Amino acid sequence: MHSGYILKSAFSPEEGDLEKINQYTRRPFTAEEIYTFRMVLCDNEVDRDWERFSSQALYPLAELFRGKTGIFNHSMDAATQSARIYDAAVVPVEGKFTSSGEPYCQLVAKAYMPRTEGNRDLILEIDGGIKKEVSVGCAMGSATCSICGADLRHGTCGHEKGKVYNGQTCCTVLGDPQDAYEWSFVAVPAQPAAGVTKGYGQAAAEDTDAAFGRLFRKQLLADTARYFSIAHPEIPPQAAAHMTAQLSAEELAAVEKALRKAAGKRVPLTPQLSGTTHDQADGLNDFRI
Repeated sequence: MHSGYILKSAFSPEEGDLEKINQYTRRPFTAEEIYTFRMVLCDNEVDRDWERFSSQALYPLAELFRGKTGIFNHSMDAATQSARIYDAAVVPVEGKFTSSGEPYCQLVAKAYMPRTEGNRDLILEIDGGIKKEVSVGCAMGSATCSICGADLRHGTCGHEKGKVYNGQTCCTVLGDPQDAYEWSFVAVPAQPAAGVTKGYGQAAAEDTDAAFGRLFRKQLLADTARYFSIAHPEIPPQAAAHMTAQLSAEELAAVEKALRKAAGKRVPLTPQLSGTTHDQADGLNDFRI
């Protein structure tokens, strides 16, 4: 999936928008009091992790994301609430197809925030293209192999994601949306090509040591790659990923810590991440990718 992102510029509330917005307010707001913007939350294209939402899943996701709040970095901290989605719809892109041959579709949402002194800088950053990338948090009830249709929530089928079988590239197809938690402004998405946070419904209940070990290593790899790109932008991402993939969990943890410290000297990471650690993340985040 391509990064979730804010579409260029804001727009004035359209006919019917104020009515939708005022469903979520305690008093009626006027167009002059409201700042609105559009964004692409996700799509049905295969992402860098060789996963994709099914085209059918985008429609119930649109319903689930209506009314959901926007925060920063999936912090789950009410203090970071900044905007709210008041409408969402699936928008087909005419003449464009996904790598799997399906018509390409985007889940586009409209969000609002009140024009206040406190929001002035955020509004300016959105208009200036600084706050652009977004990432979504949701739970999906099914995760199947695109080659054989096997249920991947409880084990593998033997097909390798990214490998081609009889001309078809293997990926995990996510379907049956169960919930949409939130959407976030993010500085460096964990998935630069996707910007999507995905939870696999019942798989979140899996509690074997092996499962948690895989999740821990995957999160470490994602964090290490993110900090590597900030601390050492001169090193190609592919080379960095190859180097870190060879490390043990203990070595990876040490490297991640060192790179996080180095990255913090180049980019002020603390303000956006303050108050949130891996240990503090709640159960909904177990399958954040």
